[in-house]
Formats: sequence, C-alpha cells, structure tokens
Amino acid sequence: MTVKRLIGIIFIFICTFIAWMILGAVNLSRTGSAYNDLRQDVRSLYGDALKISAPTLQNITMEPYTVSNNNVLETHYSEKKSDIELTTQKVDVQLHLDRRKKGTLWFPTFTADFKATYEFEIPEEFRDKPVNLYSPLGNNNAIYTDINISVNGKKMDDITPFLKQSSLVVDAPGKKLVMKTSYHTTGMDEMSYLVTPNYESVSQIQKLDLTIHTDFKDYDFVPETLSPTYKKHTAKGYDLVWNLKNAVTGKDIGVVIPNKLNPGEILSRVTFFAPVPLLFFFFIVMVISILKKIPIHPMHYFFLATAFFAFHLIFSYYSDIMNIYLAFIIASVVSMLLTATYLRLFTPRYFALVIAPAAQLIYLIIFSFSFFFKGVSGIIGATFAVLTLAVMMQLTGKLNWEEVFNSKKK
Repeated sequence: MTVKRLIGIIFIFICTFIAWMILGAVNLSRTGSAYNDLRQDVRSLYGDALKISAPTLQNITMEPYTVSNNNVLETHYSEKKSDIELTTQKVDVQLHLDRRKKGTLWFPTFTADFKATYEFEIPEEFRDKPVNLYSPLGNNNAIYTDINISVNGKKMDDITPFLKQSSLVVDAPGKKLVMKTSYHTTGMDEMSYLVTPNYESVSQIQKLDLTIHTDFKDYDFVPETLSPTYKKHTAKGYDLVWNLKNAVTGKDIGVVIPNKLNPGEILSRVTFFAPVPLLFFFFIVMVISILKKIPIHPMHYFFLATAFFAFHLIFSYYSDIMNIYLAFIIASVVSMLLTATYLRLFTPRYFALVIAPAAQLIYLIIFSFSFFFKGVSGIIGATFAVLTLAVMMQLTGKLNWEEVFNSKKK
C-alpha cells in the first residue's frame, strides 16, 4: 500500500459520494413532485386535516346611536355581541384508520365519528330572548354525513346556516341551552379539536371531557398541543382522554395519523447515507488486504464502489413498479453477486466469498434496512462503527505502518 494508492482510493470514494448525492436529490425531486400531484386527488376524496371546534353562543342586540348629517340627526344601529359562556363540553371521537394508496404512495387518510354534548349557561338578562348559535361545519375541505343536531331536545332539520358559516337563531327559554351534535366525516394527516377560538388566544375552559378512540397504535400528537390526561391501551389501539376543569390554556388538542412506509422517504434517506456503508467496507477491505498481503488496485476499489452504487440505483427505480421490500431484496442480491463474483477473479476465495460478502451484508444491507424503522438506523450505525473499530484495532495493533506506507522496495 502506497500513499498514491491511498489517494486514489480517497478520490474514488469522493466521486462515488457525489454520485450518491445526485441520485438522492433525484429521488427527492421525483417523490416530491409525485406526492404533490397525488395528494390533490386524495384530498378531493377525504378532505384535508380535520379541525373541529366547539360551538359558540351569542346574544346580538341592535343599539341605536345618532349621527348629525347637515344639522339633521339620523338614527343608526350597531350590533352588540355578548358571548354566552360554554360551561360543559363532552366530546367523543372514534378515529378509524383508512389509509389510501394513490399511485405508488400511501396517504394517512381516516374516517371519524363525532359525538358531542355542549351546555351553555344563559345569563338572566338573556333568558327568553333569541340567541345566535354558531357551529363550525362549513369547512370546504371536509366531508360530513349523517349529521344530527338538536338544541334543547329539538332536532334541527335545517342546518343550512351552519354550513354557510352563519348562525342559527334559537330561543333560550331557561338557564341552560344544551346542544347535541353527531356526524361522520373524513380527513387526512391529522385531527384537531380547537379548544381556543384561534391558536394565539387564551381561553378559559369550565369543563372539558374529550375522548379520542383510535384503532391504531402508532399515533403522535400535533406539535404544541395538549397531552392527554391519561391513555388506555385497547385491543385495537388507544383511548386518549383529556379532562380539564377550570383551566386556562392557549393550546389545542391534536392527533397525528400514522402513515405507511412510502418508498420515496426511504429511498432518499438510504441514498444520502450510502457513503457511510462504503467507507466502512473500504476500510475493512483495505485492512484485510494489508494483513493478508492481497494486492488490490484503486481501480478494483472503483468497481467495488459501482457495485454498491448499483444497489441504490436498482432500489430507487424498481420501487416505482413493485413492492418496496421486493425491490430491496433484488437490489441486495444483485449488489452482493457483483461484489463476490468480481473479487473472486483476483483475491483468495475465503476473502471473495466470506469476508467481503459478510462486510457488505452488515454495512450495506443491514444498515440500509434499518432505515425502514424509525429511530433504529442511528443505533445500528453506532454499534457497527464501535465494533468495527474494536476489531480493527486488535488486528492492526502490531502492524508496522511505516513499512506499510513505504513505497520503496527493500
């Protein structure tokens, strides 16, 4: 091993690194373009992120005021809106995972069955007077079916005002106004219950009892939202419960819907991290070749790098037309065959058929497959790195590196 050969190997590694970055950028571009186009189609069927908020109740009166116009007093009227306090919210949401595949991509779509009971405390001055009830059912991206709304036990047959983001004028004959509502709807990505009128405001909550039942286990929460008071594991998923009494908060409640593994996400991550497995593989090959005095030219390293690159090339484009796991298996087999059959032409059989394939299996195949699981690739990479370092340190501890890198023949 001479310094020139080492420089040649480093140059080959850099060139392959650049090629992988280009392939990773292409994968990102292909995935992003396809995702945006297909998402619009799915959105038209399921709607966007589902956002549900509690109804509001107001008393609206017209107050007169006078304006002088050419020394003539004119009477005008202005609206005065008085909010009526929402004292109790009892909400039950059944979330059913219904992921949709469009093209080669999966989207986290779901259906929801919503039931709620709301109680308003009517101040004495507003009793026996008409009040305006606002219920947000007018999201253009949402799809509602089986809508049932009742006020003080009376079913509302005409819910058109709600759908037009307007209000329904009802009478408040007593101390309380009780509204019950239920419907079936759909959504994508996440479901949110808006505790506050807008995200930046702070609201006082008298009593909130919200339960979200999921038939999936791999859930998450929308950033900067309230954590559940407690959660209960069920046969299909979880019961997530929020119990709030006399609380003040500016946060809402939101659950992120889990999605299936999309090829584009995995392809990009595997490709961008590809230089790491190649670096380990080159390191193993170089050390073993020095210890066993196996002559390996930089051009041999070049073709070994192309065998690694072939894995990502096949994996990237075969995933478009077949199952991602099948594409991964084909890419792995082809890459390992290229490496083993090539090395057997100029290295001993034990090196070509045992050592090199074992290193490729560990550093390329297993490391790449770890990206199929969230949070695992870093642990596996760190473990393999430390183990490799430990083994190589023991094997090369007595090696005379002066002789190894001495280009002059004795």
